[in-house]
Amino acid sequence: MASIPIIAGIISCFMLLAKGDFVLQSNKQCGSYMKPVEERVLDVDELDIFSHSGRQYYAPDMDCILTIVGKIYNQWEITVTQLNVDKYKDSCREQSPPCCNDYLKIFNSYRVDNARLFPSIPWRGLCGTDLPRQSTYTSTQNYITIQFNANPVDDQMTGFVLHLRQYPRRSSGSEISQTGYVGGWNDGSLTELQIDWSNQEQVPGDFKPGQDPTFEYDPNGVPCYECIGCKRDYFRTTDIGVVVRSGCYVCTKEWLQGNAQASRQCLSKSSYQDKLKTLMDPSGGDSVADYRGCKTFLRNVQGTTYISVCICDTGKCNKGNGLQSNLLGPPLLSAIVALFYRRLLL
Repeated sequence: MASIPIIAGIISCFMLLAKGDFVLQSNKQCGSYMKPVEERVLDVDELDIFSHSGRQYYAPDMDCILTIVGKIYNQWEITVTQLNVDKYKDSCREQSPPCCNDYLKIFNSYRVDNARLFPSIPWRGLCGTDLPRQSTYTSTQNYITIQFNANPVDDQMTGFVLHLRQYPRRSSGSEISQTGYVGGWNDGSLTELQIDWSNQEQVPGDFKPGQDPTFEYDPNGVPCYECIGCKRDYFRTTDIGVVVRSGCYVCTKEWLQGNAQASRQCLSKSSYQDKLKTLMDPSGGDSVADYRGCKTFLRNVQGTTYISVCICDTGKCNKGNGLQSNLLGPPLLSAIVALFYRRLLL
């Protein structure tokens, strides 16, 4: 039986991380109190979080903090699928048992805040080799924070794996007075943890239509087509899955390099700004500035996939037909034009 954790460690060590997965003990994702790291996940709905990669056991003497921000008006479901942390659990150095010398904490918060630990996670964190009795947690908002603290002693343990899934947040409650207002209560239930009022996206009575572009619908916005996996150009607007949404800040069309299938979206200003944070300029630099037109970028999750993104203030680049490339090509076209003018001069 003792060989089971070792075998599991070897498997996780050589596991190929899928696009979008994150590793706490890594140069990119190991943040701290002084230098927080934030990862935005806007182009995938499911991913895994690993304690480490590239070696059998997690490293000692590291305190890694990572905040994950998903799509606006979404919430996260977090499931602990593997736990192998702290070989010396309950061999307490500074307190009486139970305790964790190395620990995993998950916060329903934008930062490390023990008052916002998910219900059923002990204040000392998760450790040991048994999955907790409650191993799935649901956030109130589109962000969570994960902390993995390993003390200086090398425990030779295989760490943890979390599976994350984001989905549109449910109603904030069943009371008639709250119908239509999204956000504020955990998983749509009035019996769970309530978030701070200051963290609400909307204060009732404070919204003026057309004057606050951070909301998802703008009465003065433009209409856009929306569809996933429709043709890049000349798709039929009557196809199943193609809809028109109004009140958009911008219209977008995006497709992977070499792919004739595109995704079209209607974005608010806030969701558009979030979209830009998932893109990287291939010529260098991490930030992408506001623009209009079509450009090719690297996707920020792993940053290895080229994606073309068109941004328009109208449905021009987003509509059912678009400009096609000249089949003759610029050099041949120039030669034909030159020959035509030469004949005129003769």
